[in-house]
Amino acid sequence: MGRVPAHEGLLCHLIKYARPDLVEKIAEAQQIETIVVGLGRQGTRHAGMMRDFGTTVTAGIAAGRGGQRIHETIPVYDSVADCLSEHPQIAAASIWRHYSSARDAALEVIEARIPLVMLITEGIPMRDVRDILAAARARKTVLFGGNTPGVIFPPEGVKIGMLPDVFYPEETSPGEFGPRGVTIISRSGAILYHMSDALASAGIAQNAVLGIGGDAANGSTFQDLVPLTMAYENTDVVVIAGEIGGSKEELLAEDIGAHPEKYPKPLVALISGAHAPEGKTMGHAGAIVAPGQEFGTFRSKKKALEAAGVTVVNNQTDLIDAVKSKLNGKTYFEVSRYYDKMKTTWEALPKKPEWGTLITRVAPNSLLISGYPLEEIIARGTLLQTAHLLVKLELPSAKALETHEVAARKAARLPAPPVERREGQDLSAALAACFLIDSELAAIPQTGKDGPVGKTVFALGRFARYLAKLLGNEAALDAAGAKEPFSGIVYRAVTGEAELVTDRARMIETMIVASVDHGVTPPSAQATCIAASVRADYQMAIASGVGAITDVHGGAGAKAAAFFRQCAEKAEAEGIDQSDATHALLTEYMQRGQRIEGLGHRVHTQDPRRNVLWSMAERWGVAGPCTAVSKIVGDIFEKVRGMSLPINVDGVIGAIVADMGLRTDLAKALFVYGRVAGLSAHYFEEVASQPQMRRINFAEAVYKGKAARSFPD
Repeated sequence: MGRVPAHEGLLCHLIKYARPDLVEKIAEAQQIETIVVGLGRQGTRHAGMMRDFGTTVTAGIAAGRGGQRIHETIPVYDSVADCLSEHPQIAAASIWRHYSSARDAALEVIEARIPLVMLITEGIPMRDVRDILAAARARKTVLFGGNTPGVIFPPEGVKIGMLPDVFYPEETSPGEFGPRGVTIISRSGAILYHMSDALASAGIAQNAVLGIGGDAANGSTFQDLVPLTMAYENTDVVVIAGEIGGSKEELLAEDIGAHPEKYPKPLVALISGAHAPEGKTMGHAGAIVAPGQEFGTFRSKKKALEAAGVTVVNNQTDLIDAVKSKLNGKTYFEVSRYYDKMKTTWEALPKKPEWGTLITRVAPNSLLISGYPLEEIIARGTLLQTAHLLVKLELPSAKALETHEVAARKAARLPAPPVERREGQDLSAALAACFLIDSELAAIPQTGKDGPVGKTVFALGRFARYLAKLLGNEAALDAAGAKEPFSGIVYRAVTGEAELVTDRARMIETMIVASVDHGVTPPSAQATCIAASVRADYQMAIASGVGAITDVHGGAGAKAAAFFRQCAEKAEAEGIDQSDATHALLTEYMQRGQRIEGLGHRVHTQDPRRNVLWSMAERWGVAGPCTAVSKIVGDIFEKVRGMSLPINVDGVIGAIVADMGLRTDLAKALFVYGRVAGLSAHYFEEVASQPQMRRINFAEAVYKGKAARSFPD
């Protein structure tokens, strides 16, 4: 749908009243950011409904739950201040706290200068209401409630609160919304639903529906909001929905008489409770007529408003006629469009089960990590940059990256756990054992805003020490200088070479980055997510994922390295072309029934990591005969076997490892190293955004993260 631009709608007009400084930022971002304060059952439920309607729900606020996510995509902060430190443009808040703590929540929001506040909570003690209203008045906060159903702005696709999607905006053409219409301001939630339906059934659009709240005292009254909405150029008529009890309608009438210039547009009032007896409660604290009083009755309100020139009605039929009269018969859309919309809503099938991940989008021939194409990350990013991106979903600042370098180097220098690799033991099993008993890693906190990324970075540093120990390379690692870049630390741990060769170190880091993640469906990610679901500690969950990287899952690179080395050696020994040597070896393998590793992929027909790794091997001067073979092996396989099976990332890494003269099993070590970063991200995402011990159907996972974007140069 073509929505009204954020800075042109009535919502922005209300925000401008209290915080004109935000308008320029709203126009630039083309969104109005909101928060949900109080994440009990109702607050959490309606946060999702607001988001699904189109509202930008930037965050939830719940003390003690900072670092979690609700509805998989909405981050949670411990306080409004914590949220604003990350998201300074919050323009609206809805408060869903219990009446006993609503005062403190409201004051926190108001004092943070958030201009628009929906106080959903009902029954707040009057002494607390007094403090809230005083704070709101002092800061010009546009406060709705207590006991408000919230507000909705149909042309802008924004709702804040619990109002359902039963309203209809102006249509300038089918599917294109305009800003004009009737503004409804109501004390009652239920009444405004019926009013809106009645008006929509006559083709009369609503550009906003505002619930001021049903409690006896409210943050904004009719005399606050009617002039404010009439000042919006695209409001044609204002309709107020009042009810018996209190004096809000009489005070509005008095203000109209005293200041008619504030009320330049037509006003219609629907007053409920014409036949209610004195003292009868109508569901709201403010809807009680005190016996013997000359105000608060239907008759007193009707008399006062009509004396001020306001048309007063008591039923939907009269309301439609009155509004039509004020509009001179104007309509805003084809009525059938409204009925079609409601029919579609009523007949909609239940959504298919799904759950969301923000980390990696896996599609044929495409891999995005928080929106960045993995091939661009491989070409331009470092391992620590990529780890930060995986966990925090944004790239680190220069300062954060420097902090990560220091932490990772420190972790790599600490002694390794007392693990010895048995003869014939899978490298992954020994690495998993290191994770399980590492007291240094266990001591690193993982809570708070930066806890997860701090834990991940430290784990990557520890992994360098694990590898150095298991491969017999600790002396080379200990020879690293105090300021050596982390890529050098990794190089020493992997190769055991005493002297740092920067280009070779960068190539090794590049291959690790290429292996960081392939979504939630690989066995290693599944094992980690399942462990995280039962809230196993970090080390247990990562060990579970690492232990799942066997020769079946993750071992292809080592076998591919051995095959490509055979091809290159055969070509050199026999003085034949590489393609002929490869053809001959492939034929031998097929005749013996041996599998060629590093070819084919369950998702990709052209692995997006392939070309960039070839390019980087050329750039860092390590590409040799094995890399050359890797570029032709897919075509030769098709000639020999008659089926297309292009080379994958494991095959390319295996070829480069072989060309660098490294042990073939290091191809698997690099794969595991990269996956530690991705497994950490999946662990923290599961803990932060999913319920405990859930049944995980990995086929139902849906990427809900950032849209595609370019990695910065």
